[in-house]
Amino acid sequence: KGPRLIAAAMGATCSGTRQCALPIRCDHMRFRGIQNWDQFADGKEVAESDPGMLHEKRDRIRAELVSSEEMYCRQLQMFFKYYANPLSQEKNKMSIMKTQDKWDRYFKDLERIKDFHRDEMVEVLQAAQNAEGNDDETDDDADAEEHDIGERFMSVARLLTDVYVPYLTHYSEITECIKGERRKGKYTKFFDAASKQCGGLQIESFLIMPVQRLPRYKMLISELIKYTPNHHHEKESLIEAYDMLEGILRDVNSSAN
Repeated sequence: KGPRLIAAAMGATCSGTRQCALPIRCDHMRFRGIQNWDQFADGKEVAESDPGMLHEKRDRIRAELVSSEEMYCRQLQMFFKYYANPLSQEKNKMSIMKTQDKWDRYFKDLERIKDFHRDEMVEVLQAAQNAEGNDDETDDDADAEEHDIGERFMSVARLLTDVYVPYLTHYSEITECIKGERRKGKYTKFFDAASKQCGGLQIESFLIMPVQRLPRYKMLISELIKYTPNHHHEKESLIEAYDMLEGILRDVNSSAN
């Protein structure tokens, strides 16, 4: 019941070589409420494209391919701002995750996915989105090629295998580790606080998003092919993009398994 024990019981922070008498009660073992979550943003805002009023089914599917990419990027940015970055020792010296190596095992591959979509994929698809939302009126061959969403998609899609395989290979392991962390009081409090900042979305909802994204591409491009006339300038490139995606999915699933 000496001063050291009383101080630890009150939550005094240890420093230097001093050891906690009750480490579970010490401040440096707790999650402390974050006052400024904005400090953990990645600093690059994803623009929201506006295709205008769309009446044709094909135009709506095409716009959804772009808008869903924008939403995916913003959701991954949200995850890093409120969940991952506050746990990084490099970005938050008060992090409850005490080693950067653990952070790297959990989130480094997902960070690479986030950066790829933010810096590459979303900009490529946005460039293909016609400002008026009616790409069928594009007559000039050069302009048509510039706005060809199949061609634009394929220009970066070949990178998807290398970007996704590391994360998907360890996805089950990562989610199991996160479940284990959840059972620790300091993580429970942190996850609850982060979830409130994310409109109630739990960490597992974010972790599964990359698992769902590649099949979503395949579904949207399949629908786009269905509603694209045979004479349309995008028909051939969309079929090529679909075939490329099937190959990517086979490679990813094979490598991940």
